[in-house]
Amino acid sequence: MTLLILYKFSIMLIMIFIAVISVISIVWVWVSGIDYMKENHPDYKGEDFLNWDGENNDWDNTHTEGEI
Repeated sequence: MTLLILYKFSIMLIMIFIAVISVISIVWVWVSGIDYMKENHPDYKGEDFLNWDGENNDWDNTHTEGEI
């Protein structure tokens, strides 16, 4: 019984370790991307990403339901 508990505990620790390493990797890449954009494109504000201002809606006007 004790061996089974130790086995399950070791599996749980391995899963936690993998999760922590995965989160650290994702955060590292994310922060590196933010730093890259800040250093190489300081004037980019991201205003054209979601097009919230309503201008230049070419996607909605050029594609119809039949084409997609």
